[in-house]
Amino acid sequence: MERSLTAPRTASFGVWTGRSVNWGRILCMRIPISIISGLLSLFLPGSGQQDPAQPQKVLTQEQQALQQKMRETDVARRRFRADATQAFDSEMAREKAGDCPDAKTTYDFNVCFGKEVVATDKNLRNYEGGIRDLLRLRDSGVSGQSLPPGPAGPQLSGEQQLAEFDRLEQVWHSYLDAASMAAFHQFGGGTGGPSFEMETHLRVVRSHMRELDSVYGMLLRM
Repeated sequence: MERSLTAPRTASFGVWTGRSVNWGRILCMRIPISIISGLLSLFLPGSGQQDPAQPQKVLTQEQQALQQKMRETDVARRRFRADATQAFDSEMAREKAGDCPDAKTTYDFNVCFGKEVVATDKNLRNYEGGIRDLLRLRDSGVSGQSLPPGPAGPQLSGEQQLAEFDRLEQVWHSYLDAASMAAFHQFGGGTGGPSFEMETHLRVVRSHMRELDSVYGMLLRM
C-alpha cells in the first residue's frame, strides 16, 4: 500500500485544515511590516525623538534693563494701590461705625472729635500720597517729549497730572478750612462751636475722599 503524498496537516485555530503553510512567505510579509512600523514612528506626533528646542533669544543689556524697570514699576504700583486702598477703606469703616458714640458732655465731644480728626487726616494724607505716587509712575513720553493729543483734547503726562492733582488739593484744602470755620461760627462763639467745627471737618474730608475715588478710580484699580 502506497503512502499518501498529501502535505502534513497544520493547525489553524485548533482545526486541522490539511493544507500546507508556506512559512517563508509569511516571514517575508512580516519583515516589511515591521520596517514600515518603524518608519512611521519617526513621523507620527509623539513618537520617536522630539525636535530639539529652539534656541532662546538673548536680550541686550538695554532690553534686560527695561524689563527689570518694568518689573520694579509694577511692584511699586501694586504697593501704592494697596496703601491708598487701605487708607480709603479704613476711613469709610470709621465713618460707618460712627464718631464718639459714648460722648455725653461738651468736653467729651471736644476731646473725642479731636482724636477722630487726627486719625481721619492721617488717612487722607495716605490716600493723597498714594494717588501722587501712582501719578509719578505714569509715562511722560519718549525722552521727555510731550504726548500727542487725543481725539477729544490734550493728553497730559504723569508729571502734568501730578501738578494738576496738587492744584486740586490746594484749592480743596482752602475750602475745607472755610467750611469748618463757617460751622464754628454757627454757634456764635458758644461752647458747641469747636466740636461742631471738628464734626464738619470729618464729614467734608470723607466726602472728598469719595470724590477722589470717583475721579481717580481707574488709576487706583486698573
